[in-house]
Amino acid sequence: MKKANGIIIRIVAITQLFHLISGEYSPIRLWLMRIFARFIEVPILHLSYLACVGRLRFLANFFLTRWLFIYPIAYPFGHYGDTGKPMPYKDVIELIQSLDGKIAVGPCRCRIGHRACDHPMETDIVIKTGAPVWLEVFPHEYREISKEKACRIIQECANLGMFHMVFMHCLIGSARNEYVICNCCVDGCVPYILNRKLGQKIFPLIKGNKVASVDPGRCEGCGKCVEACPFDARRIINGKITVRECYGCGLCERYCPENATRMV
Repeated sequence: MKKANGIIIRIVAITQLFHLISGEYSPIRLWLMRIFARFIEVPILHLSYLACVGRLRFLANFFLTRWLFIYPIAYPFGHYGDTGKPMPYKDVIELIQSLDGKIAVGPCRCRIGHRACDHPMETDIVIKTGAPVWLEVFPHEYREISKEKACRIIQECANLGMFHMVFMHCLIGSARNEYVICNCCVDGCVPYILNRKLGQKIFPLIKGNKVASVDPGRCEGCGKCVEACPFDARRIINGKITVRECYGCGLCERYCPENATRMV
C-alpha cells in the first residue's frame, strides 16, 4: 500500500512539474518562448534549411552526419520543443473567429531565415500567448490586426495553393500550446522540409484532427488532388484515388473539381 501511494505521489509531482513548465500561461514557458523567439527560432530555421536542401545538405544526405549533427538537434526539438499541425482552410478560419485576445501578423520566420522563397512574407499570424510575446520582442516587425484581416491573409495564401499549420510550443506531457498560424509551402516551410527529409519519427508533425475521405462515385481520377497534396498521401489506383497517410491539410478537398473529397 505504501509503495502504491509513493508511486501515486511521484506521478502527481511529475504532472505538476510538467504543468509548471508547459502550462499555457506558465511564466517559465513564456520566458522560454521569449528566448526562443529572440535568439533561437530564425538561426535554427536557417541552419536546418541549409542542412536539408541548401549548401550544407550533405549533412542530411549521409548516414553518419545525420546521426552526429542532424538527429540530436531535430529529434528533441520536434518532439518536445516546437512543431506544427496541418489544418484545413475552413478550420483555420473557425479557429481565428473563436479567438479571444490579440492577434498579430509579421514576416514568416522561415522565409526570413533562408530568403529562398517567393511567397508573401507577412503571413506569420501569432495568436493566444504568442501574440503578446512576439509584439513585445519584435515591436517593429509585428503589428496587431483584426480577425477579419487575419482571415483575409489566410484566404490570400490559400488562393496561392499554400497550406496552413498551427504551431505549438513546449510539447511536454500532453501540452499543446498553440501560438502561431503559419501559411506554408513545400519549398519554404522548414518544419515541413525537416519532416519530409528526416521522417515522421525524427521530426514529427502533429497530424490534423481530420483526414480526407473520397467518394468513389464522384471521383474521376483526374489527379488534381495528387498534385495538390504536399504530403504524398494520395495515389491513383484503377482510375480512382486512394488515400494513404493523410496529415489533414485539406488541400485535396479544396482542389478536387468533382467535390469527391471531404475532410472528416
